[in-house]
Amino acid sequence: MAAGSSLTYAKERLTLKACVRNALNYNYSLRSFASKRRSVAMEVNQALSSFFPTLSLGTSFERSDWEGLPRSDHSDVNLKASYNLFRGGRDWSNLKSKRHAYHASDYDFQEEGLNVIASVEDTFFAILSLRNRLEVLKKSVEAAALHESYARGRVKAELAPLSDELRAQVDLSNAQVDLVQARRNLKTLKHTLAILMGRSPFKTFRLVKETLTLKAGNMTLSELFSLAKKKRPILKSLYEQILELKWQEKSLKSEFMPTLDSYITSGEEGYGTFPDRDYWTVGIELRYPFFTGFSTHYAVASTRARLEAKRWDYSQKILQVQKEIADAYDQFKTDQRVIKAREVLLKSALENLKVAQHRYKVGVGSIVELTDARVDATRAAIGLENAKLTVLGDEIELRRATGWFVPMIKALKDGKNVAEKRP
Repeated sequence: MAAGSSLTYAKERLTLKACVRNALNYNYSLRSFASKRRSVAMEVNQALSSFFPTLSLGTSFERSDWEGLPRSDHSDVNLKASYNLFRGGRDWSNLKSKRHAYHASDYDFQEEGLNVIASVEDTFFAILSLRNRLEVLKKSVEAAALHESYARGRVKAELAPLSDELRAQVDLSNAQVDLVQARRNLKTLKHTLAILMGRSPFKTFRLVKETLTLKAGNMTLSELFSLAKKKRPILKSLYEQILELKWQEKSLKSEFMPTLDSYITSGEEGYGTFPDRDYWTVGIELRYPFFTGFSTHYAVASTRARLEAKRWDYSQKILQVQKEIADAYDQFKTDQRVIKAREVLLKSALENLKVAQHRYKVGVGSIVELTDARVDATRAAIGLENAKLTVLGDEIELRRATGWFVPMIKALKDGKNVAEKRP
């Protein structure tokens, strides 16, 4: 490389799809939910272990010394295999409970995935919108600089008082401050998006401009409610938690039933230094709990109460999801009308700015009229960008509330958060 040449680093270009994929693979909050899901999967495997026989190896050594008798040593080595024949359905109920717990944790993972995707898309389009607003603010600075030159020329020609030039300079400074703050806000949004993708905020990137088709907002409320009932993970999670508690109750009730175990033991036993006798035993053991201090009764009653509470939570969550959808739907329709009004307002503000510039240039308008017209035009342009961004936010909220993004999460491959084999 030639001396004096400078190194340049190309910014990574990211599409919306790439941002979402990175977030699903590397978002730390989502990884936490994936780890919790794997933990519950191991609990399912642990519950399966009760259906297998147990095998144990035991050994003992004992030395006795009785008065008047010679000292004797006793050693025992045995291998014991046991298998539970009947536990009142406890093991099966426990296994079913753990499987429903796993499904609930999987749906919790998907619900968190919805939140992550919605946050990524919101931030992505907020950055694009702010880039558009930066262009508006740049034009606003250019207009303010032009007005300052108009005022300076008129003051120099003694056609206007010095206050006109000072007023124009203040207006230019305000426009420049707005531009600087917008650039700072853009960096903050990029840092937020980077963190959502599980990467350092210091790594630079550039977003590829994209559009979002307004599909969910154009559906009817009944269609959106039906979609949420089918796809929204939090509703499925609560339903699985209800089933989990049902099987927990059955598992606890099995404590009232007798247990039946079988076992086989084989070993060597002897007195003296070395074992000298082989033996084996086969047996069946029946146990029945007559009294346990009412602990099982209270455990069943507690689980039944938690089951009832979970059912109420499920009913309440259905209403909350419907409210989320209804609020976002009404807001979507309202904001669409706002866009049309903002477009008319912007057109009028730009026309007013042109008139004010011409009037001041020919000496029939005031500097206050000119600066106010610039501010009004800038606010109208920014208001239109904000309205467009708000509609996109409403669309994204409808998609999150209905579980629209679930297929994207299920299609996740070759990432850090890929689900293990479902137990």
